Amino acid sequence: MNFKVILVGVIIFLIGLAGLLLLPLYFPNYSIVNNQYVKHYSTVTLPANAGKIVLTFIITKENDSIIAFIKSGNANVSIINGTPPFHVVCNKQGMVSLILSPGNYSMVIVNDESTPQNVTYTYGIFNAGFITSFYNGLGIITTIMEIIAVGGIALAFISLIYELLSIKRRKK
Repeated sequence: MNFKVILVGVIIFLIGLAGLLLLPLYFPNYSIVNNQYVKHYSTVTLPANAGKIVLTFIITKENDSIIAFIKSGNANVSIINGTPPFHVVCNKQGMVSLILSPGNYSMVIVNDESTPQNVTYTYGIFNAGFITSFYNGLGIITTIMEIIAVGGIALAFISLIYELLSIKRRKK
């Protein structure tokens, strides 16, 4: 009987699923990165077709990158250098992830809509090497856990099909 193999497939799936769901509890530095985003979680009310400076910040050699993204609302995130002549370093819909040279900068949330809206956003200022390796590692472990979960489901499904076919054959 393949019911044991089906059970093993379900257990493998549950291990992969648990690995994905419990990732924040065991992945190194997850709480550090998440706390930055939680600490800087904010909402801004923007008039139609307007922008607002929501942050002025200093980039150093140690903290040389910013990640900012929109949590709710439809807006752009712009990073502007903070010293004359002012110019837009980056302007993207929804999310910005940049390594910057040391200096002063401003973050602007821009409403491109023709109606006013409340926009919820967050950001974190990190060391570029740290945050790059964090997200690379997170991507790798997430992929591994997804492969384990899908492999478990595939094993259980194939075993179930095989078992159903063998039962049908035994009846003949």
